[in-house]
Amino acid sequence: MSFKFQWTGFPPEFSTEALEMLTQALNKGENKPPNLVGPIVAKELDLGSTPPELDILEISELEEDRFRAMFRMKYEGDGYLVLQTQVQANPLRLPSSELPTMPSIGVVAAAQPLVVPMLLRISGLKLNGIVVLAVSKHDGITLVFRSDPLVSVEVHSTFDSVPSVRRMLQREIEATLRSLFQEDLPVIVHEMSVNEIKRAREAKDRERREHIERRQQQIRQQHARADSTGDMWVAASRGAHAVGSDSGAASVGSLP
Repeated sequence: MSFKFQWTGFPPEFSTEALEMLTQALNKGENKPPNLVGPIVAKELDLGSTPPELDILEISELEEDRFRAMFRMKYEGDGYLVLQTQVQANPLRLPSSELPTMPSIGVVAAAQPLVVPMLLRISGLKLNGIVVLAVSKHDGITLVFRSDPLVSVEVHSTFDSVPSVRRMLQREIEATLRSLFQEDLPVIVHEMSVNEIKRAREAKDRERREHIERRQQQIRQQHARADSTGDMWVAASRGAHAVGSDSGAASVGSLP
C-alpha cells in the first residue's frame, strides 16, 4: 500500500521558518562540524519537485482527527540546501588523515589558522529508512526515524578544487546530517506543525471576528436606515397635520 501527498506549493513562510530552525539546529555544539569555525546560516532551501516514496508497513491508529503509522521511506529528489559559514582551510590544521600526500609545488604553508568564508550546497540526497509518522489535528505532526536513513549526499563548496578540504567537508557534513535526521528533524517538524495549527486557529478566529463585525455593522446600518425612515414618516405626518390645521382655520374664517 502506498501513501501519496501534495509536495509542491509550500508557502513562503514555510521556507523562512524552516531556514531559521535549521540554522539553530546546525549551530548546536554537538551538531556543528569542528572545522566550520564560524556560525552556520541556512540561506536557501528548496524541497524540489520529487516527493519521498512512502510505503505503509503498519497502521496503529486511524481516527477522524488522528493518524499513526509506520512507513518505509525512500527519497532521491532534486531538493537542495545552501549554507553560509567559515571554514578552516589550512591543510596543516586538518587531521593527519586529511593531509595531502604529495607536497605542493613551491608553496610552504604555515601551521596557522586560515579561516575563509564559504558557501556549501547540499544536494543529491538519498534516504532509505523506517519512519514512524503521527498526524493529529490538535497536536501536530510527529516524525521519528527508527534508524539512520542517510544513504548518500553530495556536498559542494567553493573549495571543491582542494581535495583535502573537500574530503573533510564531505565527511563532516554527512555526520552532521545523520545527527540532524535522527535528533533535530523530529523537533523541527513537530514545532513547525504546531505553529501551523496555531496560525490556522488564529486565522479562523480572525475570520470569525471579522464576520461578527461585518454583521454588527450591517445591523447598525439597518437601524440607521429604519430610524431615518421613521423620522421622515414623523416629519411627513406633522406636515400633513399642519396643512390640515391651516385648511381648517381658513374654512372657519370664510364663514359669513
